[in-house]
Amino acid sequence: MNVSNNYKKIILIVAMISMAGVTFGITMPLSTLTLKSWGISSTLIGLNSAMPALAAVLTTPFMPKFINYWGQTNVIKFCLVLVATCCICLPLFPDLFSWFILRFLLGAGGTGIWLLSEVWINGFAEDHNRGKIIGAYSALLSLGFIVGVLMFSVIGVESNTAFYLAAGFVLIAAIPIWTMSDLPINEMADDISMWNHMVSSPGLMGSSWMMGFLYAATAYLLPIFALQFDLNYAQSSRTIAWLGSGELAMPLFVGWFADKVDKRKLMIFIALVTIATLSIMPFVFAAPLMRLGILFVLGGAIMSFYSLGLTMLGQKFKGSLLASANASFIFFLCLGEIIGPPVIGTAMDLFGTFAFGWSMALFTLIYLVIFISAGSRTEMQSS
Repeated sequence: MNVSNNYKKIILIVAMISMAGVTFGITMPLSTLTLKSWGISSTLIGLNSAMPALAAVLTTPFMPKFINYWGQTNVIKFCLVLVATCCICLPLFPDLFSWFILRFLLGAGGTGIWLLSEVWINGFAEDHNRGKIIGAYSALLSLGFIVGVLMFSVIGVESNTAFYLAAGFVLIAAIPIWTMSDLPINEMADDISMWNHMVSSPGLMGSSWMMGFLYAATAYLLPIFALQFDLNYAQSSRTIAWLGSGELAMPLFVGWFADKVDKRKLMIFIALVTIATLSIMPFVFAAPLMRLGILFVLGGAIMSFYSLGLTMLGQKFKGSLLASANASFIFFLCLGEIIGPPVIGTAMDLFGTFAFGWSMALFTLIYLVIFISAGSRTEMQSS
């Protein structure tokens, strides 16, 4: 194995996904606050926000067939163009029904980009440094997202500039693909059994589900929660950037620890931190410094569900089994993304805005109980 060449390819892949992260960093708060400005309820905003994840859930089982038939680079090039096209079309069709369709297609394109990036990175990484590589990948993806959010906070919802800027960044993300060769040719098993992966690895797939649930709910509904504390649209959108700052920094530390300590205990610690921060959020959010601190820790804990789970996944599964398991990992993450925004949005409508944090803390506690009681120790045995 040419280690130096592998690192070069990892850098190119991460550069691509980071640029794509800028696009999604712009479109997430842009879509939510635009719908809010139309007078749409939190429940409908949550349902619309779930469209990209619904697309991922519906397309992920078929992705291996598409990839094996059309080829990895052809599929990812098509997905990049599809995402850019959807970003351009959103301001051209300013109605709720059209946005349900366009955001579904946006999610389908994003799924292909995401899946292939992770399959490639896991294909180049080795067990002794997998945690560090996955941590760096997660951190730089978050960096792209933060840049996108900050760009949107400056541009705002008053014009269509942000939509076109998002399209431009995803086209820039396509550039590294045209410079790469000798990508790993690990065919993905056509017959992915999501249920079998959940039964055999409930802690791993559950961590993916939790990350998707918490990530989507916070990314789409945190600006609405923040508006209750007398923040304007620009200030409320910046709360996502502070959340993203934790998502940027903490995976680096978690990845380093994952290569050195008991990953099971590390996952339990992450879940406990998540429960604590979500529980106290309504009491400290009004204080600017406390708000920044709590969002930093919460963002890092949420992303750590993903980065640590993906590291454990790469340690357990190898070759074509890894590609299949990675597809299932994304499936459950996106299933969580579908459920998160409408469930938390409905909780906010029924019980008030403060239900935002407390309801997510309850779901995290349920996961922690399942993780501890489901025999997670056996999940670290390689397949």
